[in-house]
Amino acid sequence: MISNQQVIELGNALLLKVQLPSQTESEALHALEELASLATTVGCQVKDQIIQARPQIHPATFVGKGKLSAIKEVIHHFDINLVIVDGTLTPKQGKNLEDSLKCMVWDRTQLILEIFGKNAKTHEAKKQIELARLQYMLPRLVGMWAHLDRERGGIGTSRGMGEKQIETDRREIRSRIAHLKGTIKQVETEREIQKKRRDDCLKVSLIGYTNAGKSTVMNALTESSLLVEDKLFATLDSTTRLLDEKNRPQILLSDTVGFIKNLPHELVASFRSTLEVVRDADLLFHVVDISALDYEEHIDTALQVLDELGANCIPRIMVFNKIDRIENQTQLFIMKKQYPDALFISAQSEAVTKLREQIIHFFDQKMETVKICLDYQHSYNLAHIYEWSRVDNINYMDDGIHLTLTASSDNLSRLRHHIGSSHFQGEQIS
Repeated sequence: MISNQQVIELGNALLLKVQLPSQTESEALHALEELASLATTVGCQVKDQIIQARPQIHPATFVGKGKLSAIKEVIHHFDINLVIVDGTLTPKQGKNLEDSLKCMVWDRTQLILEIFGKNAKTHEAKKQIELARLQYMLPRLVGMWAHLDRERGGIGTSRGMGEKQIETDRREIRSRIAHLKGTIKQVETEREIQKKRRDDCLKVSLIGYTNAGKSTVMNALTESSLLVEDKLFATLDSTTRLLDEKNRPQILLSDTVGFIKNLPHELVASFRSTLEVVRDADLLFHVVDISALDYEEHIDTALQVLDELGANCIPRIMVFNKIDRIENQTQLFIMKKQYPDALFISAQSEAVTKLREQIIHFFDQKMETVKICLDYQHSYNLAHIYEWSRVDNINYMDDGIHLTLTASSDNLSRLRHHIGSSHFQGEQIS
């Protein structure tokens, strides 16, 4: 048997899909194109693909039993050692397919888990991936057996171990899951502490389908050098940067893990703490790869994930990226009519300055401008004023320091608490 690591680096893969009546042929082909991209990301060489039209998924073998002989011929012809199914296999279906085809079989969930495992860089991401993998593996131990590779975390399979060993592994996996949940809970607590330190900042999160160009946009906006790769799930950890150090209040921009259609439940659950930056945002920049053939489906997928996270009520600005790849200008014109409030950019061009202006304009509309008079014995509060607001004007007079400042309502409340409401003069300036 070829090891899991060898499959990732050298394996020849066959893609397998069941086309149900609710799906058109074009939609089925698009789904396989994405599956092929996922397979290539982990290092597989896709040799062929098979689509079977069926009224429903076969409960025992996913595809019809009559199709298995044709699949075996393709496996033999291309020396296939990995079959990847576009869908989620039950433990029974996975076991039956591997027994019949005599090679390793992954479903879409397992493939995505492998990609996340390969791309995880930080301690937190690795723990989240391990948790998701173990939760996926636990119900699939019947008829299969896998020891945990503690250094790499692979989920390859081998056969022939008895029920006694399976029960041992079940206990080990459950114990490890409990430990990981505790570790991640501790990370969540630390994240809450960090979040409180940033309460005085305005927060923007970049969201969107995987490989839409979020990290490139982030780099352009913040003059950072985050990893940018033309592959799925290159970014797994949320990264936060200042939009501009001169802005008051400060605006934090966060890059997030990309969304994907049918994102495995195990990953959504495990990455919930990481995705908290989305729920805590004051504004979402929804980045869309306009050159993708199924970009509308990508938009719908992102909206579904936002709904699952409870973040669908946060203000959202659509950003259509990669317009430099659109040759049909008529199509671009139509889209601009269809999305009149959206921004159309190429993150590699100077047009990204529009995004920065849009962010600042969005928050400026929600700001309040007030006047205060600070007596000199309380001048030490100037540090708080400059930290939590933008000082538009300052004059040192005989009766004190007169300031005109602009801030969010939350930060104005903090200032009233720290320096006292008596220092505020009159009503809000329009």
